[in-house]
Amino acid sequence: MERTTFSGILPLSPRAFYILVALAQEDTHGYALSKRVETMSGGLVKITGGTLYPLIKQMLDDGWIAETAAEPGDPRRKAYRLTARGRRVAQAEAARLADVLRKARSCDLVPRKAGS
Repeated sequence: MERTTFSGILPLSPRAFYILVALAQEDTHGYALSKRVETMSGGLVKITGGTLYPLIKQMLDDGWIAETAAEPGDPRRKAYRLTARGRRVAQAEAARLADVLRKARSCDLVPRKAGS
């Protein structure tokens, strides 16, 4: 896996990871992206404009996301999409988190699902 390739940037912050996961679902603009992250995290991760736009700028600079055409009706509203590199970064982080979860389960820190 590419975890070794991304070892200098992993682990991602929860905010960065949720942004990548949200964009893996659908291209969207900043405000909708922050709302999607909040919904996906059950309200645990909130991203304000002061946090969101610096993260977006960094992800654009790093090639993890790209701007898409503006939304119809509002040419000022920029939308974003996940790039192939961003998908690989998200996959590497997901693999890292899955490994942590496996280790936590092996120590009985996470309850196993009924029937498994």
